[in-house]
This record gives sequence, C-alpha cells and structure tokens, in this order.
Amino acid sequence: MKKLNALLLLLCLTAVINNSFAQVNTPYMHYKKFQVADSNKLFLRFENLNFVKNNEYSGEFTDGATWIGYVATPKLVYYPSSNFRIEAGVRLQKYSGREDFTETEPIFSAIYKPSEEIEFIMGSLNQNNNHNLSEPMFEPERYFMETAENGFQFLYNTRKLQFQTWINWEKFILENDPFQERFTFGLSGNWQLNQSSKTKLSIPLEAIFTHRGGEIDNSEGSVQTVGNYGSGLVLEKNISNSKITSWYVKAMGYFFSDNSSETDYIFDKGHAFYPQVGITTKKSKLNLGYWNAYHFASSRGSKLFQSVAIDSPEYFEDRRELATLNYYYEHKITGGIHFGGKLDVYYDLKNSSENWAAAIYLRINGDFFLKKVKWNK
Repeated sequence: MKKLNALLLLLCLTAVINNSFAQVNTPYMHYKKFQVADSNKLFLRFENLNFVKNNEYSGEFTDGATWIGYVATPKLVYYPSSNFRIEAGVRLQKYSGREDFTETEPIFSAIYKPSEEIEFIMGSLNQNNNHNLSEPMFEPERYFMETAENGFQFLYNTRKLQFQTWINWEKFILENDPFQERFTFGLSGNWQLNQSSKTKLSIPLEAIFTHRGGEIDNSEGSVQTVGNYGSGLVLEKNISNSKITSWYVKAMGYFFSDNSSETDYIFDKGHAFYPQVGITTKKSKLNLGYWNAYHFASSRGSKLFQSVAIDSPEYFEDRRELATLNYYYEHKITGGIHFGGKLDVYYDLKNSSENWAAAIYLRINGDFFLKKVKWNK
C-alpha cells in the first residue's frame, strides 16, 4: 500500500510538471480528417495500436487480467472527390503468446462529407476515443477486446455543438437462424453554452441502447432492450503561461432502464452520480472522481461501476461507492506516432478495497501516397 501511495504521488507531480506539444486524449485514436488536396489520390494507410494493460482487480465484480498485443489495420484509402472517400482493408487483432490472430476481419467504409460540419459513414465506423463515452457507459477495453464496429454513423461538428449518433450492428440474422440479432444504438455530444476561450461551460450528453431480438429467427431467447443515459455540466478554465494548461469540474448523472420482456438484471431501474475534478498539461491529464450508484447497470459499461456482478449475477450491492483516479500521459515521438501510459485506481469505499490498472500504449497512424487515380465516371 505504501508503494502504491508513493507511485500515485509521483504520478500527480509528473502531471503538473510535464511539458510537451501533444494533445492529450486517449490511446484510441485513428480516424483521419478530410483534406481537400487528397482528391483523386490513392493512399496506403496503416493504423496500429500496441498495448500492455495489467488489471489488478479483485472482489466480486470483476477479475484481474493482463492484456498484451496489438490491433493493426492496413488499408487502401481512395478519394474520388474532395468530400468522399472509400477505405478497404483488414483488421488484425493479435494477443501475444497466441499462435493465431484472435480476430481477422475485413474493413470497408464509405464516407461522405457534404459540408464542413457533417459526415456520414456506412460500413466500418469511426471509433475515435470510444465515441467520447465515459467509462460507466462504455468499457474502454472493448477497443481491443472486440471486433470493429460496423453499421451507420452520423457526425456533426461546430464550435458550439459536437454530436454523433451511430448503430453498431453486432449480429445479423437470416430467416430461421438459431440465434437472435444484436445491435447497439448510441449517441454522444457536447453543447457549448458560451463562446469564451478562457472559461468554458458545456453540457455533455451520452446515451446507449442495446437490443437483442428479431422476428425471423428460430431462437427461443427473450427480447432485451436496455437503455443507459448520462448528462451533466462541465466547467473548464484554460490557463495561459503555465505548465498546467487547464482545470475542470464535471458533474454527471447516469440512469439505467431495462425494458426487456424478461429482465436480465435483478432490478430494472437505477441511477448514479459522478462528480469529478481534473487538470491537464500539454502532455498529461489527471482526473479524480467520486462514484455513487444505486441499482445501476450498463450493458456496455465497465464492470467496476455496476451494482450487479455481471460474471456472477446472483451477487449485487444496492449502493456502490468508488473513489477514482485516472492519469494519462502521452508523448509525441513524431508525426502520427505517439507513446503513452495510463494508471487507473478505483477504491471501493463500502468494502475498503482497491483495484487498479496500469497500461502502456504505442499508437501509429500513417499514410503513404501511392498514385493519383482519376475516378472513372
């Protein structure tokens, strides 16, 4: 415990004094923005995430695990025009120590950008930053634990409003299939209430609906529809001429509703409150929070934040209270190549127990120009 406390203190001090030119976010970034000059050009694009993540978890809600490997996506990217592109390739998911790839799947996207504010995506989706969803709503490890998301996505981005909605169709059924269809519908957004560059006040919004069912399958499973919603208020203060570039205060409320024909959870409604404070530098981010939940569950969220043990559904706690610490550091090696590390600490206030996870990442995103190809009309 003393060693862990010393490590946390060191990380907090590092967050304050670090200085670099990298924009801090998460390691799950891969999406390429449109460039007008790319019209009629063909590229070979390489997207890669190497990861080592050690989860030192114990207790009833989730087990510890170590994840080590990479997700690599080589693909061809072609721009028939300045506002439309086609991407085709393969996504390779590999865990170290396994002889074969865990997942190998084709990637195909058709992306249309009719204006500076709007994008439509059909096929493989833009999963940047896990759609800006928070950990109680969406487990970050899904990025390298599951297959790529496929379906339809709409993105809207202005200075005042950033918004996206998507459908990830996880399992498609044909007539008389012995299994049910599954899909996830999500939306996330941020509404800026003022236009000040120094002090920003905004309202974040998150929602996820998961569905399991179908009408033409031959399965005897029940229909499941689970909804999770989150919103709140964020106050952010930017700081000039300082190694700390900003501080923020965030308060989020979360809600859970199970409207299934036969509920999968012990309870069908719940809620949670999650106030947080944090600081950012040009290279790092430190976040402290307090999670207080009553009968809260999430079909896609982190297991640690739920009131019911997903792997042992007979175990639940009416109320969950966690003190959380999240620290992320990222260094830009060169254009498109970033090295980073992450520490997450979750202290269970009711059971006086701690869980923590540490990770390092190497993210590589690069384009290689092949040739100009004029679109055959």
